[in-house]
Amino acid sequence: MRTQKTFAELRCRMIRENINQKELAEIAGIADATMTDRMAGRSFFRVNEINRMAARLSIQESGYYRYFFAQENYPSRTPGRACSK
Repeated sequence: MRTQKTFAELRCRMIRENINQKELAEIAGIADATMTDRMAGRSFFRVNEINRMAARLSIQESGYYRYFFAQENYPSRTPGRACSK
C-alpha cells in the first residue's frame, strides 16, 4: 500500500529554505515528537506555531492554506475515507 506524504508543500519549502524538521520544531516552539505528529497529520498546527514557521520560511498569510490547512495534509480526517488499520 502506498503511503501518502502529508505536508508535501511545506516539506518542499523547507528544502528550498535549507531547514530540517528538528530546526522547524525549535522555531515553532514545540517538541520534535509534536512536530512529527503535526507533519504526519495526526494533530493540527496552532496559530502561533504557524506564524513562527511562516515567518522563518517566508510564507505570506495568503499561502497559509496551501502549506498548513490543505485537506490532503490530514488524510485520517478526509470525509468519507475509511480509517487505516
